[in-house]
Amino acid sequence: MSNRLYFTFLVMFVAILTGCRDDNESKLTFEMLEAEKSVKLSNEQLSPQCSVSLKMACATKESGEVGQKINAEVVYRLFNQEGVGLQGAMDQYVEEYCSSYRAHMLPLYNEDRADTTKRSWYEFHYIINTTTEETSRNTLVYLATVDYSEGHAHSIHQLQPINFYSTTGDYIKTSDIFVDGYETQLVPILLKALMEREEVGSIEALKEKGYLQTVDMYVPQNYIVGDNTITFIFNPSEIASLELGTIQLVLTYAQMKRFIKPKFLKSLQ
Repeated sequence: MSNRLYFTFLVMFVAILTGCRDDNESKLTFEMLEAEKSVKLSNEQLSPQCSVSLKMACATKESGEVGQKINAEVVYRLFNQEGVGLQGAMDQYVEEYCSSYRAHMLPLYNEDRADTTKRSWYEFHYIINTTTEETSRNTLVYLATVDYSEGHAHSIHQLQPINFYSTTGDYIKTSDIFVDGYETQLVPILLKALMEREEVGSIEALKEKGYLQTVDMYVPQNYIVGDNTITFIFNPSEIASLELGTIQLVLTYAQMKRFIKPKFLKSLQ
């Protein structure tokens, strides 16, 4: 075999190996992290307590820079922190929440200690569970389900989606998706979608069903970017009475074409 032919085969072999390695490297994968703690408010045997449980998806080291950017944005969006890893942010949040609970609630509880009917006022919990889902060829949603109670009769249940480009790890902002003025222009479309969902023809009829009794329709900041749609999420009590729960309205890009940036639609392909 000539040196020239040998060199050609060598280059091809290296290229094949490199191609295979690139397919596996920086592959976006997630692992679950946990942080939990429970503390009693007092030294009583039947003391009220606070329980915190965080179970969150974390992009692995194998996810490379894309994963690092996603983790950093999650830490910022859910814990308002920067420059700290997800596990560190979770651990810190658990400790601070429990410490704040005792510092602020114990003096109040001491005043109510003799009244056992008020004990439930001091039962706290805070829970976050998360999932990740590819929502299009180039996007994924990091979906946090938050459930908490700070002495309320009912737990507060919220969905907090964070949308990313799965190819770059960049957070998808509303300014990436919509043209200026979308906040008012989308309102009639969302209102129509809500009427169709509830099979009514007027705002008055919606109000009779428990919707928009104390607030006008608006464009929420919680939404999930999909391949052909955006799902707008209204958490309990935002536009409807608490018992109606979470309201999700799905609009297609075709319905919103006047308000969607062409560059964003191209980024989904």
